[in-house]
Amino acid sequence: MIANNISVVITCYREGNLLFDAINSILSQTLLPSEIIIVNDASSDRRTIEVCQELEKNALIKVVWREVNGGSSVARDNGFEVAQGDVLVPLDADDILLSNALELISKTFEMEQQIGFVYGNYLRQDKVNKEKVICPQDISLREMLKSKRFSLSSNWKLIGTTPIRKSLWQSLGGYDPSFGVNDLHDVEFWIRAIASGCRYEYIPEIIYIWRKYLGSNSRQVTPISWYRIAQKYFSIYQEIGLTYRAYELLLLGSKYLRNRSEIQYYSQEIKRCICQGNFQLSTLITLGVPTGILQFLSSELSQRR
Repeated sequence: MIANNISVVITCYREGNLLFDAINSILSQTLLPSEIIIVNDASSDRRTIEVCQELEKNALIKVVWREVNGGSSVARDNGFEVAQGDVLVPLDADDILLSNALELISKTFEMEQQIGFVYGNYLRQDKVNKEKVICPQDISLREMLKSKRFSLSSNWKLIGTTPIRKSLWQSLGGYDPSFGVNDLHDVEFWIRAIASGCRYEYIPEIIYIWRKYLGSNSRQVTPISWYRIAQKYFSIYQEIGLTYRAYELLLLGSKYLRNRSEIQYYSQEIKRCICQGNFQLSTLITLGVPTGILQFLSSELSQRR
């Protein structure tokens, strides 16, 4: 069976043969999409180009060949723009879908036309033989923007490849192109989506297999990535009672940049939060961590997001 309203959009750059895994996981679905769009983001990788050329021989698959590399956010917007489906299912070229994923996604969207996006559980593979089922459940901004317990990293659990209705993507104006490969472009987008007040539904089953060990973007996340999020959405942090958390991220970024004036300013603001009783263990760690060892700690942040 084919779902006439679903378009699967895959962005690629240098994934090569991994694209076959992604495509095969779609073609083996219990419910096929109406189209598969692959956006080749001006790849110079010979094998990736060859795989795209081979795959576009399939009538179900359309390859968009970008002439200039724009990064994940720009490439995904490009794919969403040409997609004909009402429901857009993004997929990274090195990840795969479980065989019933599209059927579950389609049924959930059909329950209510007002649903803007759906999300489910996913299997995160950190290494070949190391995997963990992630059950996002509560994806309120207050829950996901706070720090993890006994950690400096954020509690963000919603993956960037979350299925979305095209009308919601359009109303949000797409991704922010200023957030590139070294930034949390997916987090930035989904903060706006959730803050918009749109309706969404949770699928309590595994949909995606996130082969994190094969990707490279999550390893490039530094304190600057969250620093930019806190800068842009400081007002949201305030509204949801996480002002101290925003200051934590801003101070970490300032220390990473060795910006003395900002370090002094954000340290003072954090101390004010502490005096008011608005802090967690992460706040004290952020305040006390020496600038010199933050480069080392950033590797931990990049893995845990």
